[in-house]
Amino acid sequence: MPWLIKSTPDRPVPPSSRLFFVHVPRCGGTSLMQHFSVPQKVIDARGPLGAAAMRYFFLRYKQLEKANFPVRTRENAACAAVLAVAVALHFLDLSLPSPFGVPLPAWLAVTATFVSLFTTVVCTAPVIGRITPVHRWYLWFVHYPLFRLCEAVDWCTGTNKHGYIMHLTAPKLLCYGYVTPKEMDEMCSLAIVRNPYSRMVSIYGYNRFGSRESFKAFVRRWKELMRPYAERGEKEEWYTPCHVLPMFEYTHFEGKQLVQSVVKQEELKLLKTKEGAAEAMKLDSTVADLPDLVRDALLGMPHANARATSKKWHDMYDQETMDLTYEMYQGDFDVFGYDASMPQRPDLISPASKRDRRSLLASAKLNRGSMSRDSFVGTDGMRSSQAGLFGSVKSSTRTEARRRGSATALTRSFVGLDRGEMFASVAGVRKFAAVRETFREDEEDENGASSKRKDD
Repeated sequence: MPWLIKSTPDRPVPPSSRLFFVHVPRCGGTSLMQHFSVPQKVIDARGPLGAAAMRYFFLRYKQLEKANFPVRTRENAACAAVLAVAVALHFLDLSLPSPFGVPLPAWLAVTATFVSLFTTVVCTAPVIGRITPVHRWYLWFVHYPLFRLCEAVDWCTGTNKHGYIMHLTAPKLLCYGYVTPKEMDEMCSLAIVRNPYSRMVSIYGYNRFGSRESFKAFVRRWKELMRPYAERGEKEEWYTPCHVLPMFEYTHFEGKQLVQSVVKQEELKLLKTKEGAAEAMKLDSTVADLPDLVRDALLGMPHANARATSKKWHDMYDQETMDLTYEMYQGDFDVFGYDASMPQRPDLISPASKRDRRSLLASAKLNRGSMSRDSFVGTDGMRSSQAGLFGSVKSSTRTEARRRGSATALTRSFVGLDRGEMFASVAGVRKFAAVRETFREDEEDENGASSKRKDD
C-alpha cells in the first residue's frame, strides 16, 4: 500500500522518515498495509460517507484476496435474507404496494439477485481485469457515479478512473500529481519484485475463471490481453490492467530507477535471522545494506497473503507456457537479473537461448541487473538529490498525456474510428483532476506564484 509512513496534521513526520511503498501486483506486500494500519488511518481521515465507502473498499479487497468469486460474504448474506423475506411476503399474500405495477416481493427478489450476482461475479478480479468493456465501465463507474468516494489520494490508495491507486507505477504517480518530485526525492521508497515465472503463477491464481481454466489456456489469453502494451507500449489502465504490466514499469522509467530500494521477494527471508543477514552481505543480496527505514518495515512484515496451492509454481509449467511467460516479461528478467532458466525443471529449455538479435538489443537498452537497494546513494556514499530526474519524468509523462488528450488527437481518433481513444476521451482518462486531499508545499508555491502573475 503506497504511503506507509507520512506526515499528517496531528502527527508531523520529517521527510526523511516518510516511507512510500510502490506496490507491484502479485509480488507480496499487501500485509504491509495491515502492519502499518493504513486502512484505519484512511478511514479515520474521511467524513462519514467517505469512511463508509473506504471501509467497504478495504473489505472487498480482503475478500478478493481470498477468493476469485467470493460467495461467503456479508453482501450475499444480506441478499439471502432479503430473498427469504420476498418469498415469505409472496406466500402470505398481503396487500402490499406494487411500484410500477410490479409486486413488492418481485422487486425485492430481483434486487437481491442482482446485488448478489453483481458482487459475486461482476465486481471481481477475473471479470474486471480480463473483460475489457467491463474493465473500462468499472473505471468510469467508480470515478463518476460513485463521486470518487473510493479514492484516498492523501494515502495513495483506493480506486478511480486511473485504476487502483495503490497499484499505480512510479511514473504514473508523478504524472497524476499524487506524489510530487519533491516528495519522491526526500522520502524513502520501496518496491518488492519476484521471479517472473513465480509471479505468473500467482497472477493465474488471482485472475483465472475458476479451477477449470488451465494454466496453459490462461497464459495464452493473458498474452492477448497484453497486446496493447506489447504492440503500442500502452501503460494506461484504460488499455493495460495493472496486473498485466511488467514489474520494471513500476520501478523504472526509460531505464532509470525511480524507487529508492527494490528488493527481491525471494531474499526477504535473509532478513529474519543474523545468519541470513550475514549471508545477504556475503551474496551482495538486495536486502543487504538497506536504508534503516526500509529494513525495519520489511522485518515487521507478516506473510498473510498466501493462497493454498496443490502444486509448486514450477510444476505448473511446460515448454510453451515457459516460453510465453518469458516473451511477455523478458524485460523483468533483464532489469532485475532473474535467471531465464528454471533450475527446478531441467527438462525445460531456457527461452533466453532462443532470443533473436532485436530482443537482445532491446535488452541492452534496459540495462541488465539495473536495480539497486538504494539508488539515491551517490559515488561518495551520501544521499544525492534525484529531484531533476523526477521532475523530468513528470514533465515527460504529462506532455505525452496532454498530446493524446488534445483536440487534434481526439479528431484523429474520430476519423480513424479508434473506439478505445474515443471512449477514453469521453471518460476523461487524459484529464488530471486537482489533487484535493493532500497539502503540497511545492505546488502551493507554484500556485501562489501563478496567482501573483495573474493579479499583476
